[in-house]
Amino acid sequence: MGIGGEPTTLWEIWLAALITLAIYTFLYSDNKLYRALLNTSIGLSVGYWFVVGWKQVLGPKWWDLAWGGFKPKIPHNAVWVTKPIMWIGNLFSYIGDHPWAFTYWLFLGLLGTLWYFQLSRKYMWLSRIVIGMTIGMGAAATFKGAFLLNAPQIEDSFRPLLATTPDSLWSNGAPISVGAPINWLQSINNIIFVGTVVCVMVYFFFSFSHDRKPFGGMAKIGRWMLMITFGAFFGNTIMTRMAIFLERVQFLVRDWAKNAVPNTPGIYYAYGFAILFVLIAIYYILARRHPTAPTSPDAMNKEG
Repeated sequence: MGIGGEPTTLWEIWLAALITLAIYTFLYSDNKLYRALLNTSIGLSVGYWFVVGWKQVLGPKWWDLAWGGFKPKIPHNAVWVTKPIMWIGNLFSYIGDHPWAFTYWLFLGLLGTLWYFQLSRKYMWLSRIVIGMTIGMGAAATFKGAFLLNAPQIEDSFRPLLATTPDSLWSNGAPISVGAPINWLQSINNIIFVGTVVCVMVYFFFSFSHDRKPFGGMAKIGRWMLMITFGAFFGNTIMTRMAIFLERVQFLVRDWAKNAVPNTPGIYYAYGFAILFVLIAIYYILARRHPTAPTSPDAMNKEG
């Protein structure tokens, strides 16, 4: 693999290209090849994030805090029968020297174990304890993050409609003062910004009817501004997807079709077609042995 995980060797490029083309078969119709690769990708992702979770969270923040300093001292010339006893003795000695670390490890371990009681109908209520704790802490962290994210935006919404030249203290233009020239470009920008904020807020304010003037017109402008914003978000999402798609197309055209295919020896093509033929034959043999059961009444009548 090259920098950023890009395939560099010949077999890596071929494997990546074939998997990419197999995934794109879903554009034609759903098929077993696509599902197999999808499940494989999910399995690899779960395994990868399990290792990442252990190395970055559970290992350094849970296991190492309790057992990082545990190093049993067992002589090399000790009899093998006595080694487990000596190891257990060192373990209890370490726990006695670090009681709080062991308590911390045991407490968090028991809380984590409660998650697995979701697999039991009888004791599922135990998992709700740790679920409630997780939701509570998550809600608090989310509220804090939302407040820290939105508070500066709310503060930035208060802009002077007639502003002077922006400076280090007033990034959107300072309020007008005696003798200070008006920056008309910044003032127009602030008027449009504040007007948009007010119109959108009026659109979501349902305590009075929007049929009354001038609230009806302001609500209509707010709705149009929302549609423009949502359209921009949607366009940005499409552009992100297209960038990913174009990157794959570039890989297929440049790395695979132009570089890998001409440099592949002919014997490898023979091996590839032979393997493909064998896989197709196995698929049809298994499909004939296990025919799909009829699902509709008409199909069942025909089978009968």
